[in-house]
Amino acid sequence: MNFPSQLARFVVAGAALISSVSWAQAPVDPHVVPLASDAEFVATGKSYNVDFGDQKFRLDFKSPREMVFTSPDGKNTATVAITVTPVGNDVYMIYWSRRAGQHVVHVDDFRNGVAYTNIFLPDGSASRRKGTLVEIK
Repeated sequence: MNFPSQLARFVVAGAALISSVSWAQAPVDPHVVPLASDAEFVATGKSYNVDFGDQKFRLDFKSPREMVFTSPDGKNTATVAITVTPVGNDVYMIYWSRRAGQHVVHVDDFRNGVAYTNIFLPDGSASRRKGTLVEIK
């Protein structure tokens, strides 16, 4: 057997080996949900009054990663990091933490002006409310 034929067999065998090995990307977890992009988050650059009856807030969405939370009297304001997950047509699940041990998860339906919130306090108590979500023009 001459060198060129040995080389040809080696190349063919190597190609067969490579094609039999899975070079696929890391497995994708189908349960991981995507975060909203700048382009798809309808609230970017907009402000909203949220009214849960006994609790009222102003939310200024700077991006799908940053929001400014303000109390009705304007004395309590905080810029918070948020995560925004699209869950429907103009409906998003938004998570943020206001201070150590206080976590907020709300589902905002910007199309229909409805907000659902779950506020978890450091003492373990929780407040769950449904309210209105009105864009400030």
